[in-house]
Amino acid sequence: MRYLLSLFVLMLAACSSVPEKMYYQLPMKSSKVQNVEVMSKNQVWLQRIMLSDVLTSNGITYQTSDVSYSNASTHLWASPLEQQLGQSMVSELSTALPEQLVSLQALQNSPDTLDITLTAFNGRYDGIVLVQGFWTFTQGKEVTRRNFDVQLEQKEDGYPELVRTLALGWQQVADGIAKEVIER
Repeated sequence: MRYLLSLFVLMLAACSSVPEKMYYQLPMKSSKVQNVEVMSKNQVWLQRIMLSDVLTSNGITYQTSDVSYSNASTHLWASPLEQQLGQSMVSELSTALPEQLVSLQALQNSPDTLDITLTAFNGRYDGIVLVQGFWTFTQGKEVTRRNFDVQLEQKEDGYPELVRTLALGWQQVADGIAKEVIER
């Protein structure tokens, strides 16, 4: 009997120590509503966002050493990361490029297209947050490819601050893309 009681107490203690799952969403500015007349002008179609394999988990990625990574099991993205990144990029570019219709879907036959590949979107063991990869912008027959390497210091510990810092890095990538598109 004493053995069963001890086993019950141990099982109850184990159940109560299961960590609670936390879900995170990239913070986004509300985008301005674009006029219908913009549709007749240039459209930028965010065709796809590709993630390196380590980023495809629903857990937030953290680099634990120079060669190892961990995907959190209790700190999770609230929706697929590609989806959040796409919505955020459309919002940022719509604000920066008010004369262009920026969309996640093609609304005309030959839109300008933007493809983004992320090789890093994670925190690192030394407090640095990485947003790295490259983007390709196709306008007619002209193709522009640019690498990006944003490294920011995480000001406070914790996943909420990591997510905010990742969003800031992503915004810097959007600013760089917008400047390039405006110069065309």
